[in-house]
Amino acid sequence: MFYRIELSFYNIRLKHIGNLMKFDHLPIVRASELIERDIKKAIMSGQLKLGDKLPTEKEMAQQFGVSLVTLREALRALQLFGLIEKKKGHGGGVFVSEVDNESVKDSLGHYLTLKDLSSKHLYEVREIIEPSAIRLAAQNISTDELEKLEENVLYCEEKLRKIGPIIAREDFFDLDSNNNTFHRLIANATHNPILSLTIDYVLDFLNRCETVLLVPDLDYVSMSARDHRNILEHLKRRDSEKCEQEMSIHLRRLDEYLVALQRRTGKSNIAFSLNGKSNFVSKEKGNGLANYESKTQF
Repeated sequence: MFYRIELSFYNIRLKHIGNLMKFDHLPIVRASELIERDIKKAIMSGQLKLGDKLPTEKEMAQQFGVSLVTLREALRALQLFGLIEKKKGHGGGVFVSEVDNESVKDSLGHYLTLKDLSSKHLYEVREIIEPSAIRLAAQNISTDELEKLEENVLYCEEKLRKIGPIIAREDFFDLDSNNNTFHRLIANATHNPILSLTIDYVLDFLNRCETVLLVPDLDYVSMSARDHRNILEHLKRRDSEKCEQEMSIHLRRLDEYLVALQRRTGKSNIAFSLNGKSNFVSKEKGNGLANYESKTQF
């Protein structure tokens, strides 16, 4: 149920100064923010449930006593948070949607792209969180989750065996993507949704960052595969202490590799900036791809 929101242009607060009473104006809250807050509260309290259809935009604007422009501004904010979704066609409308990892990551992404986010920031977070996460995963991981990790590592090992001295761009980034999946699987094995979400969105940003910064390098992906096999064997034994140690060493190696790459190329480690663009051109020698060129724009 929705209620008409009556807004006053002045919210008043009382303050005593000596023997005098002074009235101060409080900041005026926009109508769209109040609507957003009201609908969000109804969803979070369970008054509105997953799949519930909201009234039409015209009906909601009338109920709230605002214009369609104001109402749509509130709906856009709720949609950005993943709380509602709009469906077109027959039976369409505005519906309460399930808040999942993707909607939360989208919201965080909009915030972080306004910062000078760098690969260094990402690795600092990983070095703080992931060693502790794998210690927890060693305690909670299931047989099925271990099997998925084994499949992931075997895939990378088999692919590396088939690759000659030169690695193609598509093979390199396929292996790098699977290496990141290994870390996502460990995060899920903690059975802690907060840890899982945190590592998931960090890896999402890292993937975009690596697309810009990395160049095909067989040593890099081979090192990751060896480290992952080592970590997995400790996980199978549920040796949380060794898992934590090996994860710290692995992440430090990855960070050192990226720093060395940036030193060779002279490329800044800024991955995202206010203008929303990040470009990198590399002509690395020694990896069989002297003419490799990567330009990525976000």
